[in-house]
Amino acid sequence: MRVCGIVAEYDPFHKGHYYQLEEAKQNSSADYIICVISTAFTQRGMPGLLSTRDRAEMALLAGADLVLGMPVSYSCSQANRFAMGGVGILQALGVVSHLSFGIEKESLPHLFQIRDLLLNPSIAYKKALQESLSQGQSFARAQGNAIANYFSNADNTTINQPNFNLALCYLQAISILNSSIEPMPVIRQGHYHDTKITALPSASAVRAAILRGDWPSVEAALPLCSFQIVKAAAEKNHFHLPDALDKALLSLLAREKDYSEVLEMSEGLDLRMLNYSREARSRTELIELIKTKRYPYARISRAISQSLIGIKKQPLAPPAYARLLGFRKRASPLLQAIGKNHFPLISRPAKSSDPNLKIDMYAEQLWHIGSNQASADAYRQKLIII
Repeated sequence: MRVCGIVAEYDPFHKGHYYQLEEAKQNSSADYIICVISTAFTQRGMPGLLSTRDRAEMALLAGADLVLGMPVSYSCSQANRFAMGGVGILQALGVVSHLSFGIEKESLPHLFQIRDLLLNPSIAYKKALQESLSQGQSFARAQGNAIANYFSNADNTTINQPNFNLALCYLQAISILNSSIEPMPVIRQGHYHDTKITALPSASAVRAAILRGDWPSVEAALPLCSFQIVKAAAEKNHFHLPDALDKALLSLLAREKDYSEVLEMSEGLDLRMLNYSREARSRTELIELIKTKRYPYARISRAISQSLIGIKKQPLAPPAYARLLGFRKRASPLLQAIGKNHFPLISRPAKSSDPNLKIDMYAEQLWHIGSNQASADAYRQKLIII
């Protein structure tokens, strides 16, 4: 049995994602495709525009055989933890032979070289990293500069691409876990931060088109099955808009609790958040007030969401479970093979007493409240079987 894994957000699942899924299936000669997706809150620190269930259904209708949800403490986290969440789940299933991920063409020649450097850092690299950090740069930016200094043929533009950083983290997770999963990069068509709708668009461009109601562009960017799900969510007013939880967040911060134990809080970020929360009128304004060279936008966005959800500091280790969101009937042999490895796939979270799963479901409740639905609806989501 050949099984290819993909770690993604699919917010929403667009034609670029479909291209990668088809390439992954063909290049790995996979019998089955497993997708591990982010849940209520995403790696960029924001609630998903679309529900966890809608995003899982899009992936299944587009050809995935099994869709699993990673715990929110991994899905709403920095790249190395997000990668450990996805790769850790795929490894624990015991059936995955390949991992597919997108990367820009110009970055690919450096990928494995830099992976080796980060796993076994040289003295010169460590020195360059420390110098950049001492200048007040964020860790991600300092690491990019140190790598560019070490490899004369790699420039900052190439290695600071989000897809490249995430790809590096996937490779590092595979090495840390001593996994036999074979990495299989797919050359990305288009760029991560593209703002215009193209033949293979970026998710941010598609979300922007959805939010401004540009339905012809949205329809052009999505497979038909995805477009129908997105349009249905729009008609029900079930999008989670970016500012939907702003009042809840600012009300929480007004209590002036100790947030130093939140997952991505460090070096006084919690104090800046509390200080500026008195001045801010929205989440976006709060982030802009907090932002510095050391604290980039995405880092602050994640820390704020982690504070709202209650995600505490914890070791970088693989998840202990995944949420079973849906599968195709043809995948029953795959599920039987996974079952032999006894890795927990949770399909009925209301019956679980695991405290981490309770945090997952609290995040789902927050998502539902922000999308004009009852919080109890988070527990009424049915398993998707196609």
